[in-house]
Amino acid sequence: MEPLQYATWATTQGGLLVPRSEKFPIQMSKSDATAYPLLLYEQNKFGAEIIRFGAEERVARHTHKGDHILLVTKGEGVLGYGTSEHPISAGMAYLVPGSVPHSIDATTELALIAIGNDHRPADSSRRLDLVE
Repeated sequence: MEPLQYATWATTQGGLLVPRSEKFPIQMSKSDATAYPLLLYEQNKFGAEIIRFGAEERVARHTHKGDHILLVTKGEGVLGYGTSEHPISAGMAYLVPGSVPHSIDATTELALIAIGNDHRPADSSRRLDLVE
């Protein structure tokens, strides 16, 4: 049996949930964002991490092998998806197939949890392929 993995992605203050959103130690490859790894099931390449963008930071249009769910935990921005744009803000969740070109532009400090398959480390040059 695999050992149970767990990670803390938020704390509570005054009974309210406060997600982590500080600048994280890992600089994401090909992006302004920083990341903090949460969980990784290496056998199936299934993982989760927190990704943080400062205000006006971004990741350009890109694709990647795996698909992911993005849970926005703080801030506001715009998710480019295919040829359309969608506002994103805390409390929202998105399903993003990796084969669809997508981007994120932070309007304010923005934090999200990315959960996905065929997961690659945030600082890996193989994590994403930029699309022109």
